[in-house]
Order: sequence, then structure tokens, then C-alpha cells
Amino acid sequence: MAQVTRSVSVKATPESVWSVIGGFQALPDWHPAAEGSAKEMVDGVEHRRLSLAGGGEILEKALGSDGMSYGYEIVESPLPVKNYRSILSVVGTNDGAVVVWSSTFDPLADTASGVVAGIYEAGLGTLTSRFGS
Repeated sequence: MAQVTRSVSVKATPESVWSVIGGFQALPDWHPAAEGSAKEMVDGVEHRRLSLAGGGEILEKALGSDGMSYGYEIVESPLPVKNYRSILSVVGTNDGAVVVWSSTFDPLADTASGVVAGIYEAGLGTLTSRFGS
């Protein structure tokens, strides 16, 4: 099992950051690799079908939200991972907020951890640009 965690500090209130990233369907609003998100309900559980820049799709299942965090798992994906589970969260600090994105998964290729880290870094980089660091 592999684990990847990335975080970024931003100059904004946790509430401001969460208003941008906190909706399960909101990923295309702030992540450059996600062009669209279609909500699907499967057995009463919310899913998102992400359309990726450059082609491809990822189907993810919501695992629930708690304040300023939510969890999800990948159901279908071109990524070299299986049993992928992730948490995206925002934590307040004295001078802003920290966004933490972490996951565990079984890698299907030697490059899997680097691919996941690159996805996180691209998204967190846009938050730094938007809110300042």
C-alpha cells in the first residue's frame, strides 16, 4: 500500500477556501486537470464522473463529509492505482488555512505515487495562485 500526502498554506480563511473546494462536484472549478464533473447517484450514494483535460474520465464515489473535509474513492480510472481512497481537508491556522490532500492506494506501476503527487500539486498550486501563500 502506498500513501501520498501534499499540503499548501494559503492566505485565506478556511471558510473562503472551503467555499471553493468543498463541494464534491466542485473539482473542475479549481483543478486544472478536471474539465467537468457529472453527478451520478449509484445505490443512493453520490458519485462524480470527472472529464479530464486531454481526454479520459474518472468515476469517484463520495465517502462522506465532516465539517471541512470529504473523503472519496476511485471506482473507475485510467490512473495506475487500485483501492484508492482519499481525503481532502482544510484546517485553519493563525494566518490563514492549510489544505491537505492525502490518499492510500495499491500502486499498479512504479510511477503511481508520482502521478498522484503530480495531480495533488497541480490542484494545490492553483489554490496558492488564487489565495496567495
